[in-house]
Amino acid sequence: LVLHPRGEGSGGGGGGGGGDDHASSTNHRPSTYGDIPQSSGGGEPDGSLRKGGLVRDTMRNISRFRRKCGAIVNHPWMQVFIVLLIVVNAIMIGIGTFDFVTDDPRLDHIFQTVDRTFLIIFTIELVMQFIYRGFQLVLDGWLVFDLIIIVMSWAFESVQIIRAFRIFRALRLVTRIETLRDLVSSLFAVFPRLSAIGMLLLLVFYIFA
Repeated sequence: LVLHPRGEGSGGGGGGGGGDDHASSTNHRPSTYGDIPQSSGGGEPDGSLRKGGLVRDTMRNISRFRRKCGAIVNHPWMQVFIVLLIVVNAIMIGIGTFDFVTDDPRLDHIFQTVDRTFLIIFTIELVMQFIYRGFQLVLDGWLVFDLIIIVMSWAFESVQIIRAFRIFRALRLVTRIETLRDLVSSLFAVFPRLSAIGMLLLLVFYIFA
């Protein structure tokens, strides 16, 4: 016959069970006293993080796309290709003024279609420059000159009289060839002195008249 102390078997088991019940009641305690359930409290920060990550990824992709456009449009081989297109376009505009082209509607339509193709290519190039540079494009005088030529070409495309001025697209060669750019810059730099020389010559002519 073995005697157990009171409460050690049943009481202890009851105490253990009470401890388990207490732990269980603690873990599954209802959200009172202002407690926020974990599922509700963790959802909003996760959504904010996802939105922030999406915005960062979007900005990173936009920046990568802008750099890619700049690398393509400012590549030396691309610049050489654009120069060749400007030369060919200028030659075709000059040939398109001859009578054998203007008197033949079919041939004239071909020339107009090719000219429109050149204009679209030049426009795409300018759009890529704008994507890469943004509104800083207006700070570059040569790109502003290209912009004026392209916009005027689209604006006056349907005006028959002004269409002859399409030949001014050939002036875009100045913006592409460094030697011509330096020459034009030098002319603008010495222009004030040239005006002073002109005034001096007029004064001399007036005195000896």
